[in-house]
Amino acid sequence: MTGPANNHYESWQEQIQQDLKARIKAHQHDVQRAKALHARGASAPAPLILVGDGDSWFDYPLPDPLHPTDVLQALRTAGEPAPMILKLAHYSDATTTLLGVTKRNRLIAQLQDPANGPIEALLFSGGGNDVVGDQFRFWLNDASAVGNDSALGVNIQRLGDIFGVVESAYLDLIRIRDQCAPHAPIFVHAYDFAIPTGIAACHLAGPWLRPSLVDRGWSGLAPGALIVKTILAQFRAMLQRLASEPTHNMVLVETQGTLAPGDWANELHPTGAGFAKIAARFRAALATRFAHRI
Repeated sequence: MTGPANNHYESWQEQIQQDLKARIKAHQHDVQRAKALHARGASAPAPLILVGDGDSWFDYPLPDPLHPTDVLQALRTAGEPAPMILKLAHYSDATTTLLGVTKRNRLIAQLQDPANGPIEALLFSGGGNDVVGDQFRFWLNDASAVGNDSALGVNIQRLGDIFGVVESAYLDLIRIRDQCAPHAPIFVHAYDFAIPTGIAACHLAGPWLRPSLVDRGWSGLAPGALIVKTILAQFRAMLQRLASEPTHNMVLVETQGTLAPGDWANELHPTGAGFAKIAARFRAALATRFAHRI
């Protein structure tokens, strides 16, 4: 079937592919230049070579004139030496979409391409888009059914079902790493406690939380915030289980509790200054694993 909507989608996908090609070309140029410098005896530590994949926390489309616009950009622009990051992340990617056939193959191809590395770590941001949006209401109980007790606002069984799917995607990511870059640890995070204010990302997307909460009878900000916090705590617990298995070689970067209310640009995304705070947590975690390299 063809039509204006389909043509727009194809054009958007083509633009994404062109952007990714440009990023890969620029990254390979930077890697080649860094290798040449060290071949000539450069005294400074070699910068880390990383791959960043995932969602809009790693690729936020709205500019901030005063600050880096996402976690990866903040990592690139602070600290010395600055890491070289091949950004495969794209906003609006869900974990399950990201590790579907097309994007899974894209990640594998870039991990296997010697011109990109050697890749020393993989940074991954994913899981949030699988839960929020119009489907967010599926993980909620009606307020009237639980006596308006927000501590019971989450449908634990349904939430467990979707997190089981997300966990499977993370396990697939681990398998990809084991096959293509077996010595590279995976650094992941569990976002931070989003506030369901109903604020969207300008005209682009959202809100992602408040409409479902209101639909289920949770109109107050405080009850809604508690419900969101409960869901994010469950997400962190899932990641912690994965990271606690030594063979997974996964590091959970502790980002929950980092942001103040004023650090949120909208329901799901920090301001530029907020992204910089999250990036500082990643930088500290990387410095623990790679001493004197970042």
